[in-house]
Amino acid sequence: MANRDLGEALAVIYDPIRGNMLTTRGVLHGMGFRRIDGITSITQLERRIKENDIAVLFLEASEDTKKVSDLLQTIRMGEIKANPFLPIIATLWAGNGESVAGLMNAGADDVLLRPFSVVRAQERIGALIDNRRGFVVTSDYVGPDRGKRSDDCLNVEAFTVPNALRAVVTGEISDPVMQSEILENAKKRMNKERLAKLARRIAMAAEVTIQADADASDSKGFVVDLLETSAELVRTSRRMGLEEILDIAMVLENVVEKTTMDKNNRAENADLVRQLALAIFVTYATDEGEVFKKELDEVMATVRSRLTKAKIREANMKKLVTKNAKIKQSEIQGFLNPQSDDFEGMVLNNPVRNFA
Repeated sequence: MANRDLGEALAVIYDPIRGNMLTTRGVLHGMGFRRIDGITSITQLERRIKENDIAVLFLEASEDTKKVSDLLQTIRMGEIKANPFLPIIATLWAGNGESVAGLMNAGADDVLLRPFSVVRAQERIGALIDNRRGFVVTSDYVGPDRGKRSDDCLNVEAFTVPNALRAVVTGEISDPVMQSEILENAKKRMNKERLAKLARRIAMAAEVTIQADADASDSKGFVVDLLETSAELVRTSRRMGLEEILDIAMVLENVVEKTTMDKNNRAENADLVRQLALAIFVTYATDEGEVFKKELDEVMATVRSRLTKAKIREANMKKLVTKNAKIKQSEIQGFLNPQSDDFEGMVLNNPVRNFA
């Protein structure tokens, strides 16, 4: 933070409790911020963040963590007119694991526990300026790279996003037109990667649905995932403003609805869903369609293997239960209908099993 002038960087503080907001304002002023907006209304905040002049946003989440997390996620996903790469620090009075995880999973750059000092705040701001994490995009997350990968994160690559705070403090990019162009290019990349991940997720869920139908296994969970993900695909396509993608996405969503309702033709409809999802991915989302097809084949081979093993385990368990039931039934019948000359002696020699 040495020799860094924060005076021109606009910091926006959201805190529903005015006294706490003023305390945070005082800490930021002590750090060198001179342009500070304090907001106590979530509605006012939603209007304010639509302007692209904010350098860093502080969100107090103690009163309603879920509501703040939801807003944070809508910012990162680009679902509202705001800078999705805005540096965001969430604040909390109680640092329970669930609240912190919820905010981090929604895309916060950092979570700062209250009460915090000028020194602690300076450390976090310094990290945002000099060592901000790259962003990753998956079907259900956009935000700083946490270093963890789920099954949906095949070949996920973190990329550097526009850093409004660093741009103002260092003066690296002073041309507003250039800043706007960089931001728009980053948004396009984010939307493109998100569209790709959604299409891939749909293709995989459709493939598993087909496999489950062939094995007479329960596919309810995958069908629900198809419904939710296809709806998100339509929303993302609409935000991108490309009509040809939106048309295919809407057709895909209609076929997914048929897949949920028509059990007799579920596999056939799921296959059509898979083909449409692959068409979106290969044609519009990425130039690496062949790489994805190879990845999909590898993942589905693993999924099929797991489903087969699970089916074998289930069959073995049924056999074991049936076998045990037959053994118990045989023992009971042996006592009720003795066929051996030794039965009387066996009972007499085993008092615990003597029913007389």
